[in-house]
Amino acid sequence: MKRNCLQVRPDIDEAMIEHERRGRTAVLVAVDNTLCAMIAIADTVKPEAELAVHTLLSMGLEVVLMTGDNSKTARAIAAQVGIRKVFAEVLPSHKVAKVEQLQQAGKIVAMVGDGVNDSPALAMADVGIAIGTGTDVAIEAADVVLIRNDLLDVVGSIDLSKKTVRRIRINFVFALIYNLVGIPIAAGVFLPIGLVLQPWMGSAAMALSSVSVVLSSLLLKCYTKPTAEKLEARLGNSRRPGSLSDVSVHIGMGEMRRPSPRLSLLDRIVNYSRASINSLRSDKHSLNSLVLSEPDKHSLLVEEARCEEEFC
Repeated sequence: MKRNCLQVRPDIDEAMIEHERRGRTAVLVAVDNTLCAMIAIADTVKPEAELAVHTLLSMGLEVVLMTGDNSKTARAIAAQVGIRKVFAEVLPSHKVAKVEQLQQAGKIVAMVGDGVNDSPALAMADVGIAIGTGTDVAIEAADVVLIRNDLLDVVGSIDLSKKTVRRIRINFVFALIYNLVGIPIAAGVFLPIGLVLQPWMGSAAMALSSVSVVLSSLLLKCYTKPTAEKLEARLGNSRRPGSLSDVSVHIGMGEMRRPSPRLSLLDRIVNYSRASINSLRSDKHSLNSLVLSEPDKHSLLVEEARCEEEFC
């Protein structure tokens, strides 16, 4: 409005600030160079968002909010759900750069989004999680798609993945111990003490090993997603209401500088060799063009000599 030479009164400015503190985006409307209305727009926070954020924090994960909204609205939303770190007024390219920065710091990044502007960051993250009710672009760019519009499914997917990895490790250790004990017996190492394994026993033991691992993996079919009541009981009194003073807000990407890559000695030698070869090639091309132009120059001199003789 100021850019269009419209004065915003202090009371209107205070009303806008108050709406932004409550998590709304204030929009001014002017008709014929006169301020006539103010519209407050708010994205309703999902009822399960606070529980999902606190559960992720209790799992040892760091939760960061990245949004293109203004800093005041982002701070208010983060305080409602318990997020402590916010990047506000960011562009889609800023989201990608922030994900890349976290990855360069050695962190495994999971990105949750549902919009078109989230799709580049979803593709860049180690694990991209898209909401099933979001845009098609975000769904195509993500690695995991949540069918329902429920943020608790993010907690369930992470919990299920941890249980799957734990089951894989248990199966691996069990199979390793099983083979370390069974192979020496089948090879006859303990034959002097009378411990011998018949061929049919070895076949049965090998089949039992495979069946036991498969049955152990099939136990994951009994997995049930933790409900909101279970998560509430698990958190107990550890949840505390967030305040605006606890939230740190960064505008854009802040003072993020991309470090220049350090080249090893071998890389420097290769780059210098390539530059030398390219310069030699360019010199050769210029020499070839000079040689090809010599006949034209010779013919031009001959024509000049003939003209001089005719003139004389």
